[in-house]
Amino acid sequence: MAETIRRLVWFTVVACAVAFIILVFAGRMVFAQAAGESDPVVIRDELGPGSHHLSGMVEVPASCDELQERVQTLSTTTYEIVFTTWQEPSVPCGDDRVPRAFRDALFAPAAGVEFAATLDGDPLPILVLPVIVH
Repeated sequence: MAETIRRLVWFTVVACAVAFIILVFAGRMVFAQAAGESDPVVIRDELGPGSHHLSGMVEVPASCDELQERVQTLSTTTYEIVFTTWQEPSVPCGDDRVPRAFRDALFAPAAGVEFAATLDGDPLPILVLPVIVH
């Protein structure tokens, strides 16, 4: 009987430890998805002779938010896409995130260029996919 109780106690301790570890890792994944940190913004980069035509979709915090973008030169090879949002006062505002399209052009060499992005001053993870246009 004592051996059965000892095994039951060990099983309970191990099960609680495993449940706690799963809770911590699953909680981090759920929080990352809720914060929008899990998926980067995919940006299509159409390469032309000495030009980049950037396009994609960015989720804005509210349905009444409009998106404005500009490309800022950080160095000769590094560019930052600065996304800013502003609220349209004539549109009813909901708290749900809404995707907004953007398109911008940049004159830079086709190779050796790096991009970074911010949304309202916060870093925004991006994935730039180059496409060669003929």
